[in-house]
Amino acid sequence: MKNPYAPGFWCALAALLLLSATYFYGVMLTHQIDKALLFLDSAAALIGVISIAIVAWASLQGQRIKKKHLEQGKTLVLIWDTKVALRRVETVFDRYFWGSYWQPGRTFQEVMGELTGTPLEKSLEALKTQCAALDKQVTQDGWHWLNNARELCDVANAMARERYQLDFCDTRADSSGAAVINRDFEVLVYTWTARLKTFDHQLDEIEVQYS
Repeated sequence: MKNPYAPGFWCALAALLLLSATYFYGVMLTHQIDKALLFLDSAAALIGVISIAIVAWASLQGQRIKKKHLEQGKTLVLIWDTKVALRRVETVFDRYFWGSYWQPGRTFQEVMGELTGTPLEKSLEALKTQCAALDKQVTQDGWHWLNNARELCDVANAMARERYQLDFCDTRADSSGAAVINRDFEVLVYTWTARLKTFDHQLDEIEVQYS
């Protein structure tokens, strides 16, 4: 990595050398050779000390910049991994509620409207784990990303319970009751979609911030 402070260092050193040479030449013209040599020794020592100090400072700044870039890279990897986990949740959710997962032969928990042990629950837990890691990296206070994942988990559980009632609660199968249940389920579907899009949009924003 090129040091951004290198041009300034070399310009300052060149200016100092030029001034020292000019002064040394002026003293030497007055035939005060001893004073000129004494000044030359002092100037050389001063230039050496200043050079060491500048090099040390530039090296420290370079290390800070390198550390900052490494932290940015680590954060970007966590953001991308969170995006992958979110896409996994979205895919499994669609397959679970509208596709092959919602079939006869489900576990007792699934029949009773629970997500325990299902692929959807596992993908949501993986997302929460990833969000917790992202919070530790970028959030100063609180659990912003983990709370987003928990909200998705709450909506998914509510939809599983509502789907159970739609499929198995015959006592609510009259026309007015079915309308209420269907409307509740539609609200949950809308809530899920809205929170998923908001989550994805926030990840895009933070990715731009750290890019």
